[in-house]
Amino acid sequence: MLLLGINRKIGRLLPPVLWFLLAWVALTRSGAGEFRIAPEAPTMDRWVYFIGDVLGDRPVAPTFASFDPRFDTRDGQFLLGWNTATLLNTNAGPGQYLIRRVQLTVSVTVGNALEYDPTFDSYLTYLTNQPGYVPDHDIGRPVELYGAAFRNGFTAESFKENSSYGKVNPFSSDSITIETRNAFAAMFGTNGTLIDIANNVGQANAAWTKAPFEVRPWAIGQTTNAQPGELVPQYATFTFKLDLSDPLVMGYLQSALNEGRLRLFLSSLSPATQVTPGGVGGGGSGAYPQWATRENALADLPLLEIEGVLVGPDDTDDDNLPDDWERFYFGSLSVNADTDSDQDSSNDEAEFRAGTDPRSATSNFRITGSTFDADGNAVLRFGLAPSRNYRVEWSTDLEEWSPAQGVLSYPEPGIAVFLEQKLNVPPSPPRQSFYRVVAE
Repeated sequence: MLLLGINRKIGRLLPPVLWFLLAWVALTRSGAGEFRIAPEAPTMDRWVYFIGDVLGDRPVAPTFASFDPRFDTRDGQFLLGWNTATLLNTNAGPGQYLIRRVQLTVSVTVGNALEYDPTFDSYLTYLTNQPGYVPDHDIGRPVELYGAAFRNGFTAESFKENSSYGKVNPFSSDSITIETRNAFAAMFGTNGTLIDIANNVGQANAAWTKAPFEVRPWAIGQTTNAQPGELVPQYATFTFKLDLSDPLVMGYLQSALNEGRLRLFLSSLSPATQVTPGGVGGGGSGAYPQWATRENALADLPLLEIEGVLVGPDDTDDDNLPDDWERFYFGSLSVNADTDSDQDSSNDEAEFRAGTDPRSATSNFRITGSTFDADGNAVLRFGLAPSRNYRVEWSTDLEEWSPAQGVLSYPEPGIAVFLEQKLNVPPSPPRQSFYRVVAE
């Protein structure tokens, strides 16, 4: 693990301390090295809609929005899943899967039923129960890709094509299916956990009390079969290139490969045509996409492509850097533990341990900001990397260290903020103490 420290009294960074502790699992040579995964079709897929695909055998999966206050605004969602254990060794540890590229390609089954929008639309451009409305200045709504999350005891392993959708209230009720699906499109919230995005643009139901919030799509669909604003033709293909710059997204993908089970969700807010009694925004034109599932006999099937390196234990040049790791980042075994390839004051072994990119000076493990709140609680800001756990410790003498009580948050991709919660009352100037961040 890696340690980074800061002196509380004078705010001086302490030299990093490198602990040469890393547990390797046994891997055969055939299981490590370069890999490319491109299954012919998903292992499973499911249109997650409350009166839709109860058997998982539909040839199409529409994604659309409803502004009827009884439903989620992201009403029709499309779950896709791949079991990769037969294609790539599992249980090597998430951080051992270094991923270079992840792309999903999906086909539209109905022509001239979607206005192509390749750009991000803020939640403020929707008229759903929020005061800061800003008009959308381009035609259409984008199609977005997210991770998958589960509730009510379901997991990526246990949720099947024929699993129950979730609780469905009577049609006569005020809420038929608001945040009740067992599998749902999700993104990482500021607390680092997956959150339901079904109503991020707001909800016209009077009982809904959650505030709208911005989403971070993992990818936005792009096609070469139409220009922005045009209607998309039948059998057009959309590609979704996942954003691997977000450490939380990368960690999700690494964990999926480690477990041998990847699940992703397609979602769009192109409005359906249904009437919206009591709602805001009305029904739409019905111009929403319908996607080919693995049961479709006419369109190209969903295609997942993942390229990367599975890091094995071999270190043939005996430099404390795994050969696979060196080849992934440098294409050869030319560097060694003491090399600082990106000149950021962290040598390549420290970058390897921290999970940072040794070729980028902006990718490093260090405390980048420190301050104190009115109660003398430390506030630390530092960079993070995929598939690493972090904790903050404090000391008064640099010898005895104790866990610092507080909360970690992730306000933006690649950044962690620790807020200490000693809650001294009344406020008092902080005594001299030292803080360090531990990455494991």
